[in-house]
Amino acid sequence: MRTSNLIGAAVSLLALGGCAATASPDWDARFGDSVRILKAQQLIAPEAPARNAQATPRTDGRTAREAMNRHVESYRSPPPTTVINIGTGR
Repeated sequence: MRTSNLIGAAVSLLALGGCAATASPDWDARFGDSVRILKAQQLIAPEAPARNAQATPRTDGRTAREAMNRHVESYRSPPPTTVINIGTGR
C-alpha cells in the first residue's frame, strides 16, 4: 500500500512538472542571436557588397563553365600518378 502511494505521488509530481512555466518564451525571443552576432563579427567590411555591386566580373560565363567542367572531369578520370620511392628498402 505504501509503494502505491509513492508511485502515485511521483506520477502526480511529474504531471505537474509538465505544466510548469519554462523560460522557453525568453529563449525563443533570442533564438539565433548568437549566430547573427558571430556572422557580423566575421565581416571585414560590412559595406563591401554595396560598394562592389557595380564591379564587373573578372571572367565570362563560358570560361567559368569550361573550368568547372575540367574540374569535374579531373575527378572522373584522374591523371596517372607517378610514384617515386627513395630509400625505402635495400
